Amino acid sequence: MFDPVFHLEPMGRLANRMIAYMVALKFADMVRGCRISNISLPPWGIDCPCIESGGPVAVEQREQHIDLPLLADRMWARDIARVEWRGFGQRMENFLPRERYRRVFVPPFSEPVGYGPEYLVCPVRAEDILHGPHPDYVLTPVEFYRDIVRMTGLKPVFIGQTHPNLYMDRIRQAFPDAIYQEPRADPLADFETIRQSRHAVIGVSTFSWLAAWLSDSLDTIFLTVSGLFNPMQSPDVDLLPFGDRRYRFFLFPINYAVPLVRHTEVHAGIAAYWHEIPHDTLQAGFASAPRYRRRLDDALAAFDEAFYLDNNADVAAVARALGPGSGLGHYINHGFHEGRMPLRFDRAWYCERYPLAAFEVASGDYASPADHYLAVGRGLGHYPCKPESEC
Repeated sequence: MFDPVFHLEPMGRLANRMIAYMVALKFADMVRGCRISNISLPPWGIDCPCIESGGPVAVEQREQHIDLPLLADRMWARDIARVEWRGFGQRMENFLPRERYRRVFVPPFSEPVGYGPEYLVCPVRAEDILHGPHPDYVLTPVEFYRDIVRMTGLKPVFIGQTHPNLYMDRIRQAFPDAIYQEPRADPLADFETIRQSRHAVIGVSTFSWLAAWLSDSLDTIFLTVSGLFNPMQSPDVDLLPFGDRRYRFFLFPINYAVPLVRHTEVHAGIAAYWHEIPHDTLQAGFASAPRYRRRLDDALAAFDEAFYLDNNADVAAVARALGPGSGLGHYINHGFHEGRMPLRFDRAWYCERYPLAAFEVASGDYASPADHYLAVGRGLGHYPCKPESEC
């Protein structure tokens, strides 16, 4: 008999490593005597050395959808003695109730660092996000901060990565009387500032999200259901705490990261569309999505055989032997059901050009921007990608 072990190969920076540890703690809660291996979180005084252990091993390769109950059942049945996982685990079902983490992530400061009820804390994530390397990590529009400040009458406080840049310049221009904290070397200072304040705006940042979710002080969390936080855009991630009445959800159109020099025009294009949506409405919409299913006839009306063969090498090899039209036949019999693209399509460009379409996808009406184009966009005269005349 071997002692149960949950071995981590943590990814990312502090917040993502904390989330991975939270997932491991849930598994350890499900399997009595399970030891956690290979995670170190010095700011919290957590150090779980790598444990070498024997017995059958389950290697979990999914980054987000890790089936903890199934793995726990297998461990209880002694089918496995060790789980090895490399991933993020950014899904609500992977966590224990947040109250269970209080004794794990104990505030390290002797004095309070949060802001009182008259302030609105706005954490800014910058660094790599400003240059758009990850399409689902999007900036929080300056216009959105303005909407929330107008709605609440609270005094904004900008913390985090507030270094000078085009984005921060716009924020400072929009809120000349706001409080601006200089960037701090200790990330826990910002983490605890969010966690110990009373009101906060949380954009796409796992660091800010985690600080807010773990908070016992926050009365109101204004969460942008945008980018990574929208399951219609990033279906593997689920960080929407439905039923937690601290949260006010604001649904955004599907939007992708853009170079910093373009963020002003892109955000102006979607500013008319985001709006607050009740928990039950949003949850029901995502649960029933897509409301309009893909239809083969719509796809066939836009089918481009040359594109299909150029982008599906396995089909092209067969088509060379079967002759013209074989690509279409493959799409009808196989490609449509496999979700292959029938034509050239640029999802980021389409969502930017047609923000109403992007909002309909974000709401769960259609499974993707491409499905929107095939179902209704083509009939409305939308382009699937930037026309050559604009290149």
